[in-house]
Amino acid sequence: MVLIKSKPQHLMHTGVFPNSFNSILNSFFEESGIRSNPVNFMPQADIIEKDKQYEINLSLPGVKKEDVKISLDGELLTVEGERKLENTDEKRGFLKREISYGKFSRSFTMGKVDAGRIEAVFNDGILNISLPKLAEEKATTIAIK
Repeated sequence: MVLIKSKPQHLMHTGVFPNSFNSILNSFFEESGIRSNPVNFMPQADIIEKDKQYEINLSLPGVKKEDVKISLDGELLTVEGERKLENTDEKRGFLKREISYGKFSRSFTMGKVDAGRIEAVFNDGILNISLPKLAEEKATTIAIK
């Protein structure tokens, strides 16, 4: 079994007031079409363990391939990037804005993987990362002469 550590920012308490009070204020402003505290973009992930590899699929709609960075430090895989707001024309007349933009970072603690064989493919807003597992060292019996 693999332990996966993640700290989605939208689930963390960061304000002075309890979450319930913040949610009351946010719902008031959202009903009027104003976002009081825009949430940063946090991509969703599916993590699959197979016999010989792990697979991570991240949903990155609106993110360009060149705005994503993947790194591996020991058993910690980190995906960082940014979904940029391309057109900030204030004349567009938004009644409500729900699409989140900004920088993101997701980290996953994986088992031992073969760093030289990791592959990443970005297609139709989905980043697929394949992490081949290292072959487990099997215990051997040594004959005494």
